[in-house]
Amino acid sequence: MTKKSLQPLSSTTLSRRTLFKAGLIGGAAIAMGTSLTACAPEVSTKGAKTLRMVMPDAYPFEDVLTTTTEPAADGTADRGLWRLLQSWKETHPDVTLEIETVPWDTITQRVILMGQAGTPADLVLVNDLNIPKLAKGGFLAPLDSLPGEWDDYNQNLLRGIASDAGKIYALPWMTDCRHEMYWKEDWAKAGITEPPETWAEFAEAMAALKDAGIADPYSFWAGNTVHTPTQSLFSQTWMLGGDVIDADGRATLKTDEMLEVFEFYNSLMNEQGVSSTGLLSVSKDDEYDDMLLSHKTATMKGGSWVGLKLDDGGLADEIGYFRTPRPTKEAKDATLSGFWAFELPAQKTPDEAKQELAFEFAMHITGSKGQAEYLVDAPGKLPTRPSASASPQAQAQNDAWKFQADYASDAGRGMPAAADAGLLFDQLRIAFQSYLTGTSPANEALASAEKAYNEQVAS
Repeated sequence: MTKKSLQPLSSTTLSRRTLFKAGLIGGAAIAMGTSLTACAPEVSTKGAKTLRMVMPDAYPFEDVLTTTTEPAADGTADRGLWRLLQSWKETHPDVTLEIETVPWDTITQRVILMGQAGTPADLVLVNDLNIPKLAKGGFLAPLDSLPGEWDDYNQNLLRGIASDAGKIYALPWMTDCRHEMYWKEDWAKAGITEPPETWAEFAEAMAALKDAGIADPYSFWAGNTVHTPTQSLFSQTWMLGGDVIDADGRATLKTDEMLEVFEFYNSLMNEQGVSSTGLLSVSKDDEYDDMLLSHKTATMKGGSWVGLKLDDGGLADEIGYFRTPRPTKEAKDATLSGFWAFELPAQKTPDEAKQELAFEFAMHITGSKGQAEYLVDAPGKLPTRPSASASPQAQAQNDAWKFQADYASDAGRGMPAAADAGLLFDQLRIAFQSYLTGTSPANEALASAEKAYNEQVAS
């Protein structure tokens, strides 16, 4: 891990907000199991000039912080992040930003260890999957009473995995979505003029591609990867009204809804023969994405980030996008939208000035204005706030981006709030593969997966 800081340029007095005082100190005290009197004295601003943050190496906060010249518009998000940090420094010239960068897959453990040692950071950026673990463990402060412009969020994300037990613990930043992509020339050859909206219409379209001589009509994730449950299973289970984790944190996998989803994919692979059994052995992103990029498949389920590869390969005009088909016309749209989010670690002895500053920084990045400014130089990143999606910056994006942003805004749902997401994903993947290969009936495979998860988590 590394650590850098930007020294103060001048000294000014920070503004105070009564709302911050009441909300942040109270929230942190609750999270750490302490108590406050109704007439607590005003907290001193001493020590509020340095903001300690722990960031994942998935985002170059540390490197961009010390860059003195504006990065080029090179297809990365560096310039957008640089501009946000520059505008922050301009309005907070007396604040030292001290950033510790850690590998993205270790940040949750870092937050836990710092909290246990009594030295929590002032602000952290954590992947959505790990918010429930940190919130339930008392390592995060609830944010509900703070001015987070909470109504201006995709509520499925905010009130889903960004919350726990009815309290908000995270400020979601940018997001993504999963959807269908197709080669326009293949669909034209098969006489398909409109994207299918339902499973029945989709099956007919894939059959038409097969009849037109297309060797591989449809590809979906089925291999040894997290994408198998997150892309192939979750959204359509939600469309049917099902879920995979109940209110008590137990897995609910052997359900009528999940069985329907299993049967749908089995029909595509083993009955209609429009999806190859070879998909079961594909586990690498590049190998999977290449099936579409190299025109080895006509239609593919993939993440919005695949659009960047299409742009790089000069294929953007050759590929069409459409929403994942629903089981019926009456079913609601749903797509998985993942995100990173800012959190305030819980403090045993809250420093109101530090927490105010940390929340203000988080809002500078994740607020409507911040998201709108960032998306200009952050290819493939989609807003989590509707107002950012309606901003002039968003309206200037291309049609593919607008399709993805609208889909994420209308139908985006966060990851299941599982205590052990990795275990849940593995159990679902194993059950799915067992059924597709004919090793086990769907109900038995799902019952085994559900039992294995619940027993492991309970222990």
